[in-house]
Amino acid sequence: SLFRGQDWLQLNLEELQQSTTISGLLLELVATRDIREGEEILLDYGSAWETAWDRHLKAWTKSPGMYTPAHVMDQVASKLRTDEEQKEYPYADNLQTSCFYEYEQDTATADGAASSSKKKKREVTTIPWEMSRTIFDWKNLRPCSILQRSDSHHHQGGHLYTVRIRNRPGLAPNSRIPRGEMHLVSKVPRQAIRFTDKIYTTDQHLPQAFRYPIGIPDDIFPEAW
Repeated sequence: SLFRGQDWLQLNLEELQQSTTISGLLLELVATRDIREGEEILLDYGSAWETAWDRHLKAWTKSPGMYTPAHVMDQVASKLRTDEEQKEYPYADNLQTSCFYEYEQDTATADGAASSSKKKKREVTTIPWEMSRTIFDWKNLRPCSILQRSDSHHHQGGHLYTVRIRNRPGLAPNSRIPRGEMHLVSKVPRQAIRFTDKIYTTDQHLPQAFRYPIGIPDDIFPEAW
């Protein structure tokens, strides 16, 4: 095995608890015979899990209220509603709009950017959206609010949007919009905007979702444990 902390297999639980090493344990699945092409592999989660699953299937009912997965909305919504329109016709509570956009703190001073000349409580910066080779990298996807839609100007068969770019957890310091700055991006094509599920709102977090511990036989664990 190539995982870190192989010596942990010989430690008891008290010794493991005192370890300051970074995490390194993993569960390896080893085939005891050759697996044929196209062969279905089944994992035995234990009889208790199977009983709980059967009980869940019999008792399951559809979640109350409106729930639409983000990927479904992306397929059907070619024209996006602005924040103002959403006051009357809101999207499902679990959905938010996110934009592919590369932001660095020097972006606001780049060519084409326009900033408010007077110092106000909230500085507004506007910059046009630009296509790049790396723009659709998932690390560039971040929450955005749809402020305006250009109904009169179609871009390759779609509308162009003005959006407000927001921060999200996990961004590098130079990719975070400074506190107090409103960063607007104009001429954003529909293909650069995605519906995403808000945190803890995907189907696995619904009240009726199935949850039960997966059983692991005791003989899998090292004797020292």
